[in-house]
Amino acid sequence: MSKLKSLFQDIKQNSAKNKFLLWGLGLVGALMLVLPANCGDGSKQPAVTSKLPEIDYQQQLQRELEGILSRIEGAGRVTVMLTLDDDAEIVYASNEETSRRTTSEEDSQGGVRQQLEYDSRGQLVIVQTGNQEEPVIEKIIKPRVRGVLVVAAGADNPLIRERLTHAVQGVLAVPAYKITVQKGE
Repeated sequence: MSKLKSLFQDIKQNSAKNKFLLWGLGLVGALMLVLPANCGDGSKQPAVTSKLPEIDYQQQLQRELEGILSRIEGAGRVTVMLTLDDDAEIVYASNEETSRRTTSEEDSQGGVRQQLEYDSRGQLVIVQTGNQEEPVIEKIIKPRVRGVLVVAAGADNPLIRERLTHAVQGVLAVPAYKITVQKGE
């Protein structure tokens, strides 16, 4: 007990020297409270959502279209802008269980009543990868293209404009009224 008293008295006497130490310890303590749980011992709750690859679908499509359309003879330098309906839709795998039950009742006056019951249950399929549990992705539905703007140096020529429109229609399965082709520099 006397050692503890002497330690506190020593800290009190050397308070000027220990201010920086106390500030540093306080800062470290505050950072430990603020930092995310990832710095802990790994005993956090498992993540239930899975992330898609970080490739931006819209930008990837735009780059590929620009590369293809710029190769059309007379098109020149091409820039493409796409608008999409929504984000990609993820369909998760699930264990489905359905049952059907039919009950038939007859009353004393000869009337028949039939009752049909359907019961459906589903449970998400989860796999463990390392320390995390993740749902199994059955498929990813890419978003639909809402509209396309093509700016091409050779678009002042109606033949080139038509070729660009047909190329976009063929690649993206978008109707012509959703495609705009304009002359650029």
